[in-house]
Amino acid sequence: MKLFPVVLKASFVASVAVSSTVPFVQAEEKELESITVNANIFGKSVQEISQPVTVLSEEALDRQRAGSLGETLALQPGINNSSYGSAVGRPVIRGLGGARVKILQGGIDTMDASSVSPDHSVNVDTHSASQVEVLRGPATLMYGSGAFGGVVNVIDGRVPNGNNRDETDLNNEVTLGFDTVNHGKTLGLKHRGQQDKFHWALNANTFSSDEYSIPDLKEHEDHEEEGHEEGHDESDSNVLENSDISKRDNITLGTSYVFESGFAGIAISRSESEFGLPGHVHHHDEHEGEEHDDEEHGEEGGARIEMLQTRLDFDSRFDQPFQGSEHLKLQLGMNNYQHKEIEDGATGTKFTRKGFEGRAELLFEPTANIVNAIGIQVAQDTFEAIGDEAVVPVTDSESYGIFWLGETQLQQWTVELGARIDFVKRSPEQPDTIHNNCIATGLTPSDYDDQSYHNNSLSLGLVRPLFDAPESGWQVRGSITSASRAPATEELFSCGAHAATQTFDIGNPNLDAEQAFNIDVGIEKVRGDFTAAFNLYTNSINDFIYAQNTGSEVDELAEYVYVQQDAKFVGGEIDLAYQFAKGWAVTAMADGVRGKLNDSDASGNDELPRMPADRIGLGIEVSGASFLQGASNWTLYSQLIQVQKQDQIAVNEEVTEGYNLLTAGISYQVMLASSEYNIELKGTNLLDEEVRQHASFVKDLVPQAGRGLNLGVSAKF
Repeated sequence: MKLFPVVLKASFVASVAVSSTVPFVQAEEKELESITVNANIFGKSVQEISQPVTVLSEEALDRQRAGSLGETLALQPGINNSSYGSAVGRPVIRGLGGARVKILQGGIDTMDASSVSPDHSVNVDTHSASQVEVLRGPATLMYGSGAFGGVVNVIDGRVPNGNNRDETDLNNEVTLGFDTVNHGKTLGLKHRGQQDKFHWALNANTFSSDEYSIPDLKEHEDHEEEGHEEGHDESDSNVLENSDISKRDNITLGTSYVFESGFAGIAISRSESEFGLPGHVHHHDEHEGEEHDDEEHGEEGGARIEMLQTRLDFDSRFDQPFQGSEHLKLQLGMNNYQHKEIEDGATGTKFTRKGFEGRAELLFEPTANIVNAIGIQVAQDTFEAIGDEAVVPVTDSESYGIFWLGETQLQQWTVELGARIDFVKRSPEQPDTIHNNCIATGLTPSDYDDQSYHNNSLSLGLVRPLFDAPESGWQVRGSITSASRAPATEELFSCGAHAATQTFDIGNPNLDAEQAFNIDVGIEKVRGDFTAAFNLYTNSINDFIYAQNTGSEVDELAEYVYVQQDAKFVGGEIDLAYQFAKGWAVTAMADGVRGKLNDSDASGNDELPRMPADRIGLGIEVSGASFLQGASNWTLYSQLIQVQKQDQIAVNEEVTEGYNLLTAGISYQVMLASSEYNIELKGTNLLDEEVRQHASFVKDLVPQAGRGLNLGVSAKF
């Protein structure tokens, strides 16, 4: 289905909801919940920012929380999941993923290895998160070069700031959860306390699951003819082999000193995980020995991951540190990350990343109707891979950024301006030898040299009430952004077999920085019983970097070489909600994106790979409605997402069939004495459909989980 028919269909669905003949009960005039976006330096709400923003907090986050960050966000407009099983999933925003989407933990980079390869997990703890913010579109000015897709900021209050204590003095929370689809078990604990001006916070949780159930699968003749396995045990076709999470433990302890004009504190966290990678198949050169027969290939496909990360965070804010200033914010994150891939009981490859990121932000008081903010960002890390999948050399990366943001009011227009300068340097170790196929493409050991980039970014944002009537709640907003991205380490220096993508990757040290020009316009209604958001965008990226299939094979793997070509992304999003009676609300959404190269290849194909399919959805929620007499604490909800068939595919891609994803749940909340209790039963993929996400590298081998029921219980006291 084409993009615009999908959008029209969503509008029709919404209009049906709005004109429903259900008796209308006038609800209180309301406004979209005013949620402060932490990722915005001016401390503005969702409705006040010129960029499209999605915020999941409290109840919404509890409903959507899943095994990976990508899956947690995958039902939001404009956001998809590049899934690699239940444990691994990175957000894809408006068709862009990897290094073009920046993942933050409390405003500081996660500093894991998830952007390097699709089989590396995003190491953020969604179970401890209190809020997840997604800025769609280029967000380079605040958080560094290259966030063309957007920024995801996960907030867990690890460093207490004096504002994150519960006003009801419910300072402890215990959560329990069980999921039938994988026998997943969750136990979580949150604690907040204070003694005089000293505050502390504890987040801890543990999770484990078995291999997850999948629907009875249709035959995939193309893959059978090529001799590929379906990624699951044929003796039990309803279980995806090696999809378990045997352990995922997280603990964070933070403390701070809160004074009259701010706070300063530190937090230390430790994360440890062990999980399987379904569909992770290793190919070996036929000359390595006869022991690598077909049977052993199947065994080696069951790669296991052992991940360990220790992180130290410092966070602070000083209100009015000097005359003319609003506040000064200082942050520092220090990271020690390691990731082992276990094959046949032995470590096949070990990845490590050690480094730090620091930020300083200074917000000034308004001067001549202009609010100014300046900031500095510094980061350094060393990435190292040793073993069978050491596709990139040991590389040191450094980046320095300086940015300015300003805001003013011109009649009814709110005008946002920004500028940023970045300096990025990649310093690889020169290898002694490299593969002959890399040499054949022009890559030699002498090319492994320092690469430096100077990136400039500019932005203009506008917000204005429509119809010269702010009380209507309608407003228009838009932004124009020019941003740059320095090539990533793997794009510059790759050389070797990449099991996660089943390719032989060859980097290109001669790559230039990408340059994106993004236009984003939207119309919103933020007040009243009916709220809405309509967004259209175009993102032209000059010198777009992608891996091109050369048509050759290396050790039975398709050879891919990183090249550059201009590309363009065009898309839109719709998000609607209507409260047509007290306690009754319906929602509708739709999204779609097209990503194409400006020039087609020799076959006439100009499609970019792994572009998400169009989607349309409809939901309903009943909470404390009149028919639930005496049971106002009950909430019922349901959502149906229809994902279209994706047949606009790149070279060597397979068509992905569409599916319908039905979710429904019921929850009950009650206050007893000084405690608050919540119990929720949620059903996922209730139609038990075969779900394959086109944005995933392994979508043909790894289907998503089938029908499941999740029971969650929480207590605050």
